[in-house]
Order: sequence, then C-alpha cells, then structure tokens
Amino acid sequence: MPANNKIRSAYVTLPSAERKVADFILDNPDRAMRMVINEIAEAAGVSVPSVTRLARRLGYKGFLDFRVALAGGAAANGATQKLSPVSDEDSDSTVIDKLCGYSIMSLEDTYHALDKDAFCAAAQNIAGKKRVFVCGESELLAKDMVHSFNMMNMEAIPLCNEVSMGIYRTRFTKDDAVIAFCRSGRNKDIFDEIIAAKAAGATTVYLSSYAGNQAAQTCDYFFTASHIGSAKVPFRLENSMSTITLSTLLITLVARFRGMSISGSKNRK
Repeated sequence: MPANNKIRSAYVTLPSAERKVADFILDNPDRAMRMVINEIAEAAGVSVPSVTRLARRLGYKGFLDFRVALAGGAAANGATQKLSPVSDEDSDSTVIDKLCGYSIMSLEDTYHALDKDAFCAAAQNIAGKKRVFVCGESELLAKDMVHSFNMMNMEAIPLCNEVSMGIYRTRFTKDDAVIAFCRSGRNKDIFDEIIAAKAAGATTVYLSSYAGNQAAQTCDYFFTASHIGSAKVPFRLENSMSTITLSTLLITLVARFRGMSISGSKNRK
C-alpha cells in the first residue's frame, strides 16, 4: 500500500503530534519526500521522535524507509494531492472542483492499494457459498448488495442493526460468507459479527478506511476503502464512494465466478 494511503488509513487513530506530521505530509507530499527528519519535525511543529513514531506505526523500519516510500508513491498520487481543504470562502465552482478532485483521489488511492489477487480470491470464495450476509453501517448499501446477490440466485441477508446481527451471530456456518463494511473500523457489533463468523468457519471479507483495527486483522480478506480525512472535506462522503466501488467490483467478480455473463452489452438486451 502506498505511504500516503497508509497515513490516511491510520489517521483517525493517530496521537495529536503524529497527526500533525501526517497533516504536513499529506498537504505537502512533494516537499516532504525531499526533507530530512529534522525539517519535517520543525515544519509540523513537533519533536523528531514524533516523526519516527509515525513511520514505525505505519510499518516502516524508520524515517529513511518511510521517506523512500513517500517518494515511490509520489507519481501515483497525481496533481489532486495539491488540492487545499474545502473552505467557506471558496466559490461554489471551487467547492465542486475540490470535492470532485478529492473523490477522484480517494478512488485512485483505493485502486492503488487494492490487492487484485486477494480480491479475486475473495470473490471466488464467496461465489461458492450457500449464504451471504452483508453487514454494515449503511442499510442502503447492504440491501443493494443483497439484492445483487439475490439476482444471482444466492441466498443473501442484510445485517444492519444490533438486533439482526445478534440473531445471526450464533447461526453462521462454514457454508456462509460475511461481507462487512465500516468507515471508522470502530463498530463493535460489526467486529463481533466477524469474530463469530470466523469462529464458525465462514469466509469473512471486510471493507474499511482503517487498516489498523481488530476487524481488519481478524478477517480472511481486508480491503482499504481510502478516505481523505475530515480536515480536507466535509461529511467524508468520498469514503462512501470508495466502499461502493469495492462492493461493485466484488459483486461483478462473484457473478463471473458463478458462470454469469458480466458483459454490459448482453445485460442491456
């Protein structure tokens, strides 16, 4: 996963000092990858150890390893990285430009972070299951996914509240697949659902913007739905677009593995 994606995924859980470093790097990616550790610390207004701690928290051996990763991911991040945060002083046209730019950035980050082999393996696994449970904070998205699976003649059930999750928590089997999604990664009900499904031998797939939570580390397949951060955009809807895109990809591949045509021209006939 590119360094900037790792920063965004871990952002909501970073301590204050490390978040300042993250903000500086995300706002100044081209500049940051050319700076030494003391310069980044000074620019972010934190101590040098805070920069080192952030690098290690993200899985790097140290600052130099982190800086190499930043430089390596610079080309993939594109010009949209230079967008400034949405402001009340922006014109309507500028707000549109920025929000579209950040949405594009989120989708690009999600794409670059995607392990295609693992994603295809997850879809193939789901395709062979008798039941699919879709568990998430968005009832609309969960029911939309369930409808798509039903159209493939698969038994699919949405789990979008504490009651429904509790009912099925003890009913999972090895013939089931559980697809869960959570923006923050902090929903305990969803985590408990993944734990129960995993213990029963069911296949678990998890979509979230935060890779460091327990659910991401417990499930069989985890995929990052990138987000930009509330400091940049209001409402964080760009993360929802990433989640919807991943769910669409998953449904399409499941259909293919079940022997269905995914040709757009055929589906229109």
